[in-house]
Amino acid sequence: MKLFSLSLLSISFVLVGFGLLNMKEVKTQKMVYHKVKPVFECGKFQPNEFSQLLNNRLSDYMDRSVKQGVNASEDERGIKEKIRTGKLVLVTPFTGFEIDEFQYSYPVLTPYAKKILSEIGQAFHDSLQFTPLADTRLLVTSMTRTHHSVSKLVRHNRTAVKKSPHLNGNTFDFSFSRFVSNTSLSACETQYLQELSASILLKFKQDCKLWATFERHEECLHVVTRMGK
Repeated sequence: MKLFSLSLLSISFVLVGFGLLNMKEVKTQKMVYHKVKPVFECGKFQPNEFSQLLNNRLSDYMDRSVKQGVNASEDERGIKEKIRTGKLVLVTPFTGFEIDEFQYSYPVLTPYAKKILSEIGQAFHDSLQFTPLADTRLLVTSMTRTHHSVSKLVRHNRTAVKKSPHLNGNTFDFSFSRFVSNTSLSACETQYLQELSASILLKFKQDCKLWATFERHEECLHVVTRMGK
């Protein structure tokens, strides 16, 4: 009888343990079932939804941007002198953006322009977190030019102007057609990135931190930093 009671008690423990194990498995299954990743909508933006609103003209800002920037440099020696005195600072790749190979400009900006560029890159990076495009970065295609480099550019680019805001160290361009990514981008994803970047610039424009123009022929977003209203 005693042996029977012990056997019955052992069987009870096994059954209880099995029941708890099953409950734990069911609970785990439920947790896995409810952990669903959000769907990425690459078609969230309409074509030109925000880029068409970036329509500042040279006459809107040229006089003010010249005063807020540095005096134009004649050549590379002038750029180096302004770096030495702290009027211009070197710009390297940062969160949210990479720098293209420059032919007609130098990777330098005024300290304020560099700050705004960094803020744009950070905003772009933050907007893509938790999406399949999280590793994607903007591509800066132009920064500060000299009279010498502008004169060479004008001969090859019909939209370039001699009185360029790029001379004053507070201007940079983003590519509108190219983005830096570890994977190939679909047409839908590229359009998403285009309008996302334009929407970020529009917000900065509304906050009086910059003037911006979507240059359709050059496929770039032209940015001139702005200090207040």
